Amino acid sequence: MQKVNGHSIKQTEAPLSLLTLIRTRYLPYWPLFAGAVAVALLAAFLYLRYATPLYKISGVLLVQEASNGLGASDMLQSLDLMGGSKTIMENEIEILKSRTLTKAVIRNLNLYGEVVEKGKIRDVVLYKDSPLQFTFLEPDKIASAASGNWPFTYDPIKKRVAIDGKIVPLQDTVQSRWGKLLVKPGAGHADTAASYVLHIMTEKTWMQMILGTMKIMPAAKAGSVVDLEYTDAAPERGEDIVNELISVYNKAAVEDKNRTSANTMHFVEERLRIVSAELGQAETQVEHFKTAEGIVDIGEQSKIFLAGVQENDRKISEANMQLSVLDAIEKYVNSQNAGGNIVPGTLGLSDPVLLELVSKLSETELQLERLRKTTGENSPLLASLHRQVERLKPAILDNIGSLRANLQAGMTRLQAENSRNMGIIRSVPGKEKALLEVSRQQVIKNNIYTFLLEKREETALAYAAAVSDSRVVDAGEAAAYAFSPQKPMVLGISILGALALVAGFISLKDMMIREVMFRADIERVTTAPIAAEIMHHDSKEAIVMSNNSRTAVAEQFRALRTSLSYIGLNGDRKTLLITSSISGEGKSFVSVNLAMSLSLAKKKVVLLEFDLRKPMISKMLNMRADPGISNYLVGKASLQQILQPVGDNEYLYLLSAGIMPPNPSELILNGELERLLNELKERFDYIIIDSAPVGLVTDARLIAPYCDATLYIVRHQRTPKHYLKLVDELYQNKELGKLNIVFNGIKRQGVAGYGYGSGYGDINGYGYTEVTKKPGLFRRSVK
Repeated sequence: MQKVNGHSIKQTEAPLSLLTLIRTRYLPYWPLFAGAVAVALLAAFLYLRYATPLYKISGVLLVQEASNGLGASDMLQSLDLMGGSKTIMENEIEILKSRTLTKAVIRNLNLYGEVVEKGKIRDVVLYKDSPLQFTFLEPDKIASAASGNWPFTYDPIKKRVAIDGKIVPLQDTVQSRWGKLLVKPGAGHADTAASYVLHIMTEKTWMQMILGTMKIMPAAKAGSVVDLEYTDAAPERGEDIVNELISVYNKAAVEDKNRTSANTMHFVEERLRIVSAELGQAETQVEHFKTAEGIVDIGEQSKIFLAGVQENDRKISEANMQLSVLDAIEKYVNSQNAGGNIVPGTLGLSDPVLLELVSKLSETELQLERLRKTTGENSPLLASLHRQVERLKPAILDNIGSLRANLQAGMTRLQAENSRNMGIIRSVPGKEKALLEVSRQQVIKNNIYTFLLEKREETALAYAAAVSDSRVVDAGEAAAYAFSPQKPMVLGISILGALALVAGFISLKDMMIREVMFRADIERVTTAPIAAEIMHHDSKEAIVMSNNSRTAVAEQFRALRTSLSYIGLNGDRKTLLITSSISGEGKSFVSVNLAMSLSLAKKKVVLLEFDLRKPMISKMLNMRADPGISNYLVGKASLQQILQPVGDNEYLYLLSAGIMPPNPSELILNGELERLLNELKERFDYIIIDSAPVGLVTDARLIAPYCDATLYIVRHQRTPKHYLKLVDELYQNKELGKLNIVFNGIKRQGVAGYGYGSGYGDINGYGYTEVTKKPGLFRRSVK
């Protein structure tokens, strides 16, 4: 409400709530909704009855940081057999998703063919319960053309299978269109009445299906736990797939870790073969020399110098070995494809910087080789590893150059010392000197041989102790119940789908209608207040108001009568203009019955038939039309001559239209209208003017300045929706003064017969009846 000139005026009602919209627009069609929901529920129950259940298989894997497993061994650290590096979680997840591992899972489980038991409506996949097990020994020969469903029959007595026009005996390898095929009896029992087919899929198809279904994701952002989730119609098969994927992943990780150990073992074995031959030659020379010369012992002085020379020779030999190792490392670093070459061993090298650099280069090359299998060449991670390799190589080469210079300088010093010692030894008798020279070579070769044997054992121990950096937290296990189809979700979707389908049909039907159907249609376009809603009057009688009338329409006119004070009619403000957009919207019907309602309240009312072009009120009341208003406006009749009482109602009078003039608009502007209204205001409590449609002619706009309020009639299924914009313009521009809308002729809709109005329920539910008074009694008849 708002106050204007001391009076309360009813504002436009708030837009319809969702609940009201459902009640008014969709509730009348509740039988249609009920039928659609019943059909949807029936379809849902049939789907739940015959749909193939899917089970969710989940497993948990812990990916730990890489370690060599024998971190306390100084020898292994010097060899750098298992150079440690932190495991990158994203890389491990990508490896688990790789096609290489998936292909290994398919081949290990031989998933190419599955036995399916045909049902009347739903087929059942047999895995553990299959009566037969088909093993494809040459999966590469399974072509796409040979995939699909292949019916077969099984004779358990003769132990043979008939498939693809061939008889295949059990436990025997035969040649087929899928390569070599081996059929073995399964754990399930064969039903002679059942029909079986062998569903065959190629390796590529299986790979796409597993990769598309398998979900591998970290359990937490900061953790190193990986969740594996797979969906399958056969839960046992799903468990095998998840567990086999974990198994092949662990095996691949161990193989990658053992590559360095294998390369080191190869290097040590090669050196042992060479040194063993050299040691054998040295021992043979000592034996022959002692036998030939009869030498038994050497003097103490010779022993001292010999020990010094031997120690120097050992150091020179180690230096030569280290130079050889440095040459091998330099060759490995300078190779164009280092990742594809064998990583050289680091035997005898003690420089921690070089060992760390070689370890990092080897590990980086291994990571590059692994990532090339799972990522593209343009991967940012690959580019980062390439840049790391390019930084490591110059550093290693610089370090090698520095070490080589130091070794060569040391060798020069040792050789000079040996030359000095050898000069002293020459003073020893010739036989002892010759024996010393031969024995020295034997001792050197023996020391080298012993060192290599130790390294071989340590390398073998590291190779055998290598374990995967991952640990199975939870093995793959299927859920106890199928997660699809989910009964609540299917039923809910079916109900919502049925409701949405019917609601969409109703909304589409309403959208195709060009006329105003709902109160919401009016409120959506204009903010003009709606003063009343008038139901459609089924009777052919034009007047629905009487003293004893208790119909719903009569009560709505009484409510409209009550609302007049809120729209600005009270006291000296007593002129009401009634108009509409086009003809046939019920202006005259509303005018007559509103005037009748006011007269029943003992208010003096005059009704002006101001639709000079198409007058209707005089016909509705069966009263004369001439003389009338047009006669008065041209000065050929007085007010007393044109004023007519309506029947025996002393409170209601009519001014008929009179003779139809050729120029109604000019006639309204001749100045007589104002004088007429002033005279009527002195004699009547209300003046109701029924004018021509404002959407067609300008008569109502010319009369509006003389009126205190306007009722604009909008009729259900009659007023075109595009005229509502005109109503809003008239309301916003105040061309018709205080404009209020009357929603007229509201009909019932749908199967249940609810109204199109604001949705206050079935008005007949309140027991409105029409009471007719007859002599001596009251008779109540239901309308």
